[in-house]
Amino acid sequence: MSSSYQLTCQDITINGNVLSAVCQRRDGACNETALVLMGIENIDGVLTVTDPSQEASFHLSSENISVDGDVLSAECRTRDGDWVPSEITLNGIENIDGVLTYTGEP
Repeated sequence: MSSSYQLTCQDITINGNVLSAVCQRRDGACNETALVLMGIENIDGVLTVTDPSQEASFHLSSENISVDGDVLSAECRTRDGDWVPSEITLNGIENIDGVLTYTGEP
């Protein structure tokens, strides 16, 4: 399921495997919120969802990590030691009354 948080959140950033944003509540107020990403790994230079029950580990072998809406981008290390660009769509994340929440599979 596609993520929809980016429609009602702003100042979206990524630090390691933690997604942060300022999200609108139902009453219109803004709330700072953060969510640990789940299941995303760097598999030989490709951002891939593997085990959704595990914290994401892509950041341990990636650099220049950024997020634009629901797209996570990074330069990922390959088995050969090269750095290659990769991106993945963040799935299953919604803004639930000002809180970033997984409501589906990553």
